[in-house]
Amino acid sequence: MPSLDGKVAIVSGSSSGIGAVIVRELSRRGAQVVINYPFEAEKRNAEEVLKTLGGAAKAIMVEADLSTPSGPSKLVDAAVAEFGTIDILVNNAGIGVPIILQDATDELFHRIWDSVMNLNGRGTILLTRAVLKHLAPKNSRIINISSATSRNPEPNMSIYAGSKGMIESFTRCWAKDLPRQYGCTVNTVAPGPVDTELLRSAPPHVLATVMQTCNSTPVAPRLASPLEVAWTVAMLCEEQAGWLNGLYIPVAGGSTMT
Repeated sequence: MPSLDGKVAIVSGSSSGIGAVIVRELSRRGAQVVINYPFEAEKRNAEEVLKTLGGAAKAIMVEADLSTPSGPSKLVDAAVAEFGTIDILVNNAGIGVPIILQDATDELFHRIWDSVMNLNGRGTILLTRAVLKHLAPKNSRIINISSATSRNPEPNMSIYAGSKGMIESFTRCWAKDLPRQYGCTVNTVAPGPVDTELLRSAPPHVLATVMQTCNSTPVAPRLASPLEVAWTVAMLCEEQAGWLNGLYIPVAGGSTMT
């Protein structure tokens, strides 16, 4: 029997990138999954993810923009209407926008601040609040996707790095506040640079900076694969991981040390 058979998992921001690979890995292990995309333009990508899922586990797609106040509840309501309960929440949706603080106009600063914090910060906490009402009372999991950038920041990423540091703090608070009441564990997975289409399409100067970090990575001079991140997330969802709580797990080849 697949190890996550019968579990229900929401993975926010899962129509592409790391989130899509997490969905595939959880589904491969038997979980019923909710694929989340933010708006109509991403629906085709979500459909492609859905087509790649194998096995008998059920999957649905839900359009919900988690940067809005109503988006998180919309996502959870659709999941509960279909499956009745939630066992696994992966808070993956997020964006990163570089900004040179001393050069940016006030208008640009506020626009980037709002877009990053509304999704990475507020979206994460509102989605978690909405899920708690429906979280399975035993062996449930909350996994927050942070970033090695919060501890080893690239240049001009202070807003993004700060938002990911906020997520780390959420994890520490929730790991103390929630397990006895909700039967869950709460952990952070923090990838370093990951080989996604989004990263590969970054401007050359950004990619060059990222590759400098990769070249100094202790294990090997390379990017992480999305599957390495997804495997780490899925491992935390297994029943045997029930004594792992409040962890910060960097998936970065040793370039980030806890």
